[in-house]
Amino acid sequence: MSRTYRRAILATCVCLSVIAAALASAAGAGPAPTPAGAIDRELLGMVVRDPWYDFGTSPDLPDQPNQVSQEHMGAILEQAGVRWVRFEFFVAGDDPAALDRTFARYDFFVNEVAPRHGLKVLGLLSFGVVSETGPLDKDRGIIANQFADDPTYGGGVNPYIKRWLDRALGIANHYQGAVAAYEVLNEQNRLPSSGQAVPAYLAARLHTKFYRQIKAPAIPDGAAWRDSVKVIVGGLHPKGTLEKGQADYLSDTDYLRQLYGYYYDQKTSTYILKPSDPFPAYLTSYGTYPLDGLGYHPYPEEIRLSAQADAELIDTRLTAIRSVLGDVNDIGRHYWITEVGYNTAFKQQDEAGQAAFMRAVYTGMASRGDVDAIFWFKYEDFPPASGPDAQRWGIVSIPFTVSATCPGGACYDAAGNPSAVRLAFFTYRELAGLPVYRAELPLVMR
Repeated sequence: MSRTYRRAILATCVCLSVIAAALASAAGAGPAPTPAGAIDRELLGMVVRDPWYDFGTSPDLPDQPNQVSQEHMGAILEQAGVRWVRFEFFVAGDDPAALDRTFARYDFFVNEVAPRHGLKVLGLLSFGVVSETGPLDKDRGIIANQFADDPTYGGGVNPYIKRWLDRALGIANHYQGAVAAYEVLNEQNRLPSSGQAVPAYLAARLHTKFYRQIKAPAIPDGAAWRDSVKVIVGGLHPKGTLEKGQADYLSDTDYLRQLYGYYYDQKTSTYILKPSDPFPAYLTSYGTYPLDGLGYHPYPEEIRLSAQADAELIDTRLTAIRSVLGDVNDIGRHYWITEVGYNTAFKQQDEAGQAAFMRAVYTGMASRGDVDAIFWFKYEDFPPASGPDAQRWGIVSIPFTVSATCPGGACYDAAGNPSAVRLAFFTYRELAGLPVYRAELPLVMR
């Protein structure tokens, strides 16, 4: 056992002792019974700190993953009762060693931390897989009109799509069954800043080609992991494309229809199927659609701008999406809620409200029967720490300073030690069916 790893284990024990003290904070504390509100443990996911940002942040390991910080996170996630973790894979540079640099950043968490703490990994394969250009760059992006036949991936492939597929499949083939599921793209119907969308047929094309290569590669290798790994459509944004009233506005439901190859016809006022689109074409060839789940991000504040998050509103929205799945003959498809959360710094929201919202969301979605996993956003807070745009979403808060010298623009505590554990941590633990300790004060008679 290396000196650095011994330090990681020791520091983790110290960190968990702090959490244990919070679980039983007074003399006479005793274990409570297993919470009655527990749900299926397989539903419990968490969006965690991407290992990409922890590389080289430990003083003892300047050119390696921060083993201490990642071990802390894994141990705390296990304490909370987390079953699934979601993080994004990034690839930087356009040289032959680009993927190797990615593996160097992720291998420790995927191959050691996750299995040690009983965590299953959902890997997000989004626009960070191709970091050299934006997806809507008209000359080099996914929309660039340079489509041609590719000997491996088939027709309709431009340089962006080929680069994305080469790298995404390189990641999948490297980790195989160590990553249990992949999410293809992220909020592709509403990109940051612009609110624009990747055209649905191109998002479907990218997804379908990746799915086919995972499930039925051009050179079959008989690997069992290909059958068991899940491929999920990237989480759709509930607010839709652009804004209501704009000419090119597209609701989340209409974008979903277009993913499935259905387009609204103004002349007939009906939705018409385009059989040559990727999803229906795959259905014709293989008898099934090319997905194992539908990602969705039902943030209530994005569904309806209001001061109070509303769990019932989420259920209503999921039911609306369900009706579309019925229209496209995929009624049995299950949701993967790959992000849902509550910022305790937003307007009048607070930690008590975060915990109450978490409980309502998880218990409500668990009762539906059509949700396979729910990923809470997020494990830790991120910049800015204060002000009107503060981002305090986490079940823990880890101290950080904003600095361009650190990956992602923030220098977190090098050991990953939380400065605070929020009430939502204990709520999550109850949802997992784990006991939360309570203090019993002595009764004094006078």
